[in-house]
Amino acid sequence: MRSSFRTIVVSTLTLILSSTLASAAEVRVLSVGSTQIAAKAIEKTFDAVILSVPAMDSHDEAGDLAPMSRVALARVGVAVVVKEGGFVPDISTPEKLKATMLAARSLIYTDPATPNTSGAITGAALAKLGILDEIKGKTRHAALTVGGELVAKGEVELGFFNLSEIPKGVTVAGALPGPLQGYTVYEAAVLSKGSTDQAATAFVKYLASAPAAAH
Repeated sequence: MRSSFRTIVVSTLTLILSSTLASAAEVRVLSVGSTQIAAKAIEKTFDAVILSVPAMDSHDEAGDLAPMSRVALARVGVAVVVKEGGFVPDISTPEKLKATMLAARSLIYTDPATPNTSGAITGAALAKLGILDEIKGKTRHAALTVGGELVAKGEVELGFFNLSEIPKGVTVAGALPGPLQGYTVYEAAVLSKGSTDQAATAFVKYLASAPAAAH
């Protein structure tokens, strides 16, 4: 795969995809978390991929995807989190979120320079609120694992993470208020150089099915 990716999560999945398949089939899936847009190019061949839309567009244009195999999966917005058991602020409106952030001693989110991530969405929200310069001195940027741990320990007061990836030890104060919210959209597709077995196609289709959507 040609890719600008920085991090990969590789899963070898043994799945019974449907009652029409006589036996389980192995499908190698390359996926990224919603705070990541990328992974280093690798030697091994994968059968399917799960990515955010901008990255998927790039691979489609490069011919990395099987024709007509892309399916929409979900979109995820950004939430504000605090230490579990601590004070939970009211961030239900842009004005209340602004007041909360100005009063907070510290806050953390992922690198806003990385497109289509919670950090980019958070950065855009702060720009709309007009407080980027005011809070710059108490703002930190870190990946989800590090940022979540700092909030859980109480070392940072507010964290901004995707709702699908809320770390342990924190409480969700709420999602970014409507006018400030943004979304990362995810899709799945079969890779053109992957397996030609019907299991890969069946797996991708299942991810977009109603039973899978419930999860």
